[in-house]
Amino acid sequence: MLFHEKREEHDSEIYKNYQVLCGIEEEFLIINKNGRLAKVADDIMVKSAEILEKDQNFLSSLQVRIRGLDAEPSPSQIEYVTLPLPPTSLEQAVKEGRNLLTEAVKQLGVKILAQSLHPVQSDPNPICGTHINVSVQKKGGLMTPEEMKIVYNYLWDYLPEIISISANSYIYKGNWNNIASNRCANSTVLKPNGFALIQIPENRPALIPMRYYGRMRYKLKIGFEEDEFSKKVITNNRGDRLVDITPRGPFTNISDDNDELPSRNRIEVRIVDVQYKTEDLIDIAYLCCASALHAIDLQSTGEIVQDPYHTINMENAIANGIKANFKRHNGLIESLESSISRWHTETKIYQNYLGIKIKNLPDTKLKTNQSQKELNIEYQTRKIEKLRQQGKNYVVIELVDPRVVTDRRGNRYKITAGTQVRGNLEASYSFSYDDVDGMVTTFNGIRVINNLVVQNLKIPLMENDRILRGQSESESLLDRLFGDFFF
Repeated sequence: MLFHEKREEHDSEIYKNYQVLCGIEEEFLIINKNGRLAKVADDIMVKSAEILEKDQNFLSSLQVRIRGLDAEPSPSQIEYVTLPLPPTSLEQAVKEGRNLLTEAVKQLGVKILAQSLHPVQSDPNPICGTHINVSVQKKGGLMTPEEMKIVYNYLWDYLPEIISISANSYIYKGNWNNIASNRCANSTVLKPNGFALIQIPENRPALIPMRYYGRMRYKLKIGFEEDEFSKKVITNNRGDRLVDITPRGPFTNISDDNDELPSRNRIEVRIVDVQYKTEDLIDIAYLCCASALHAIDLQSTGEIVQDPYHTINMENAIANGIKANFKRHNGLIESLESSISRWHTETKIYQNYLGIKIKNLPDTKLKTNQSQKELNIEYQTRKIEKLRQQGKNYVVIELVDPRVVTDRRGNRYKITAGTQVRGNLEASYSFSYDDVDGMVTTFNGIRVINNLVVQNLKIPLMENDRILRGQSESESLLDRLFGDFFF
């Protein structure tokens, strides 16, 4: 392995004493038929329950693979969560989790979006991704802190490759900005995490922070039993879990995991963009599962070391996706294809042991175009939209042609040509997209329409309307406080 210092030979095939479990959390955005976000996550929960109550065979199959559907911070977001499963059960679990969602959205007249960002309404939130949780355990045992550190550091070194092969969020705020994973570039909950270290508690009294009935409290630990389970895996001093990859479970400094059972020890990879093709997601999960066993074997012969160019390679992966190249310690530049080929080859014996087969990596995945192409954007009022994007939303506009507008009660009003109107700019959008069985795979185009909002009226704007003044919110506030220049 590239990130490994070998010190001795070892031929005992230690990995055969271990088993691997993997869980997948796959998040999706929900959109209506016009392509805008639809806040119907709770309705999907209700509809999914109705579907399962009527189909006991489907329910029985799901119960051994899917933990359930979870709500997300945005009501236009939903996820299914699998149980910790042997790798051979992952593909069926993903298909059934997706089938439940697509059946529910079809009955509700909405769709799920197989991308991490909405092309316009993610700013950066709401934002979606896929989390892959891997646990490797000695048969009949638990994943120890040392094993968690080993597997974490192996996968940490390969984060640039994982980002590159999964990058699928090319559109951000309506624009193609030459970044392959805008989700990783702009997320507030995918902070880069550090290389893992083991913390051994000192044999002295210690105050340990804990959450007790919703409040942060302390417990006093007098001493500790000196065994492998007294250690903690530390990747950042703050105990953050909202990062790109993290160890999970009670043997970390993550306060949310203090009360979890040791059987929940795992490594969570959180930087995978949403994948349209099931096999692309499963390939990444299989690589992580095989790598967990590879890490165990490598540690018996030496030590997994930190990639000195990790930050540079991460930036390259986020920017370039499948076109990324990586800097190596010998001064050479390596292509993604070369790195993935080596990684795939080095983990092949572990794939065979687990009974799994990677289908699309490296050749098929890397030689096909990304699912999302550059959008065709049509502006009804290009100059006005440019002003809005600059943050100058408070405007005075002269309407060159007459308009007829309707308020919320259905009352109609005619505005004569030449009228100067003051109000707030907004944009509305219509989208064209590709849809396969209730799942939107790619957006093809956006039509941007600007309105001027005046109290409860929305006045549609035309290309020849004249912009007389434009101000930002702060400029407008200063005018109202200290002068009468604008309003």
